[in-house]
Amino acid sequence: MSAVLAADRGRAMMKIYHGSSIALAALTPTAMAIEGGSAPIDLALGVALPVHSHIALNFIISDYVPKSARGATRAATLALTAATAIGLFRLNAQGEGITRTAKSLWRA
Repeated sequence: MSAVLAADRGRAMMKIYHGSSIALAALTPTAMAIEGGSAPIDLALGVALPVHSHIALNFIISDYVPKSARGATRAATLALTAATAIGLFRLNAQGEGITRTAKSLWRA
């Protein structure tokens, strides 16, 4: 659990962070280029986005939050990440999916 709370520490988390960066760099333009939507891409985005964001926010916490407040801030970040992951999963499972929802923002 401590590896998830302090997600900016350790080799494994760095590999996951870099892997999620590569996945997002490939998945995002692919999702936008495909007509309509793609469930496998939406599901991959639904995992990669919260994982990447969680680890990145932990880097910010380490750099800018005082040590006395880091524990609570990391716990709040984990709760926000969980809520984001659940929301994206529901959007993919019960809604139009991440890709179609994002594309709808640009339609009149």
